[in-house]
Amino acid sequence: MVLILYTILEKSLEETRFQSLLAQLPAELQKKARRYIRRQDAEAYLLGKLLLVEGLQRFGLDGLALFHQLQYTSFGRPYLTGPIDFNISHSGEYALCALSSQRRVGIDVEKAGPVNLDHFRTQMTAAEWAQVTGDPDPTRAFYDYWTRKEAAIKAHGQGLSLPLKEVAIGEGEVVMEGMAWPLYEIQLSSGYVCHLVTDVQVEPSDIQVERVWF
Repeated sequence: MVLILYTILEKSLEETRFQSLLAQLPAELQKKARRYIRRQDAEAYLLGKLLLVEGLQRFGLDGLALFHQLQYTSFGRPYLTGPIDFNISHSGEYALCALSSQRRVGIDVEKAGPVNLDHFRTQMTAAEWAQVTGDPDPTRAFYDYWTRKEAAIKAHGQGLSLPLKEVAIGEGEVVMEGMAWPLYEIQLSSGYVCHLVTDVQVEPSDIQVERVWF
């Protein structure tokens, strides 16, 4: 099963609420949140971590206690010692956290705003670029490809050491280094594009998407 928890931040948190929620995190993570220059980025970081805590609790674990075991691979991918894999993404008003006790997961959400497509041409194969530029809605097509690629490399775990151009998008899968990773579209709301990638096939009925309020 894959659990996807999300929250929507429709307006900035009041300062007292922000500080109250921030106090729930370990001191080191509080410091990281305060380093963000933009308040929106600090709030997105905070909410992503709180979604992780909530998700761990759904799996019967002490999320706050496990935060003290948060580690990073040599490629910068965060992980916890134990059976749960997770991945966090945020864009616009949305923050999401995907968790699974049986699958490797990667998730990416993007607000489909204006974008200079030429800046991303080198990140796509010739066939992908032709699909994007030939689509009736090139911007939407770009975000469809981009979130698939981003979710894939986040699941893969080696970051941009694996060039995005080498992440091949197929029908219901993403191929990286000769291995096919299952791909799923996550429906959120108009104007947002979101995809999930796992290392092993998941039945759509086993992907649970739920909103959390803070």
